[in-house]
Amino acid sequence: MKKNKSATTPSGNSTPWNNPFAGLKLDLPKEPEAVAPPPPPSPDEQKRAALSKEDRKLLDAFGGQSLSLGGDGTPGKPRGPHVSFNIQRKGKGGKTVTLVYGLQELELAEQMSMCSQIQKGLGTGARFEDGILQIQGDQRERAKEWFAKRGFRC
Repeated sequence: MKKNKSATTPSGNSTPWNNPFAGLKLDLPKEPEAVAPPPPPSPDEQKRAALSKEDRKLLDAFGGQSLSLGGDGTPGKPRGPHVSFNIQRKGKGGKTVTLVYGLQELELAEQMSMCSQIQKGLGTGARFEDGILQIQGDQRERAKEWFAKRGFRC
């Protein structure tokens, strides 16, 4: 029988087995160069990022590029049509909803943005259906205040 010869490593140590990686040298990469931080997102990009995934798909499908409501949201001259408020219980399973009429001329992106702002501002659910804004609950007074602050005629 043959006897195993001990292999020597580059450092001169003797090992009882033949190490195939003993002569392998690795060159590790140097530390990466500092990368400049990305520029801050534009206001339109921030609004778009706040939308849900489904809303972004809808916005892309209909070719909406801008999410502005036509102003900066500050009070001033009325920029929208006259809005009127009504409540409805029929056909809603006994639940009360506030209907806001007069927003039919808004584009899809503006409707989505307004709906999101109303939900946050009033703390309740809201959605557009056939150009009519539906807000959960009897929110007539609070909704009038919200629209008046944004320059709509009530």
